[in-house]
Amino acid sequence: MTWTEGIINRQPRTEKIKWPESGLPYVARQHAREYGDWRKTFLTHKDSVPDGLEADFKALLKPRLKPRDGEIAREADVRYLPLARVVVPEHRHRVYYVYPGPTSLQVFILPSPQRTWQIAATVLGALAVLYLLSRLLS
Repeated sequence: MTWTEGIINRQPRTEKIKWPESGLPYVARQHAREYGDWRKTFLTHKDSVPDGLEADFKALLKPRLKPRDGEIAREADVRYLPLARVVVPEHRHRVYYVYPGPTSLQVFILPSPQRTWQIAATVLGALAVLYLLSRLLS
């Protein structure tokens, strides 16, 4: 009798998909990461993608779930958070980011890009005036 034994070790490869890649300010992304009630799901190549995901993200995820040559199956842990970017005409200098939190909706407020440029221009103008005054007085 001959006994043959083989052990196959395979290190899983982790591939992160961040979507959207841009468009969400870093501060809003960090706030949502910390206070958002993230939805989690485990998928295999046989499962259908959850309804709560954007069509563009589904298009990114589906091809990555299909087994490649030499693979038996693929699986993915998907973590997602529905988020709305809201601009109210009465508050046009603010951008509201709304997403579900652990107990209620979370609202994170940032200045609009136009307001940010206005603030930056005001600060730069004030610094220029201070510089000119310091040159005149010295």
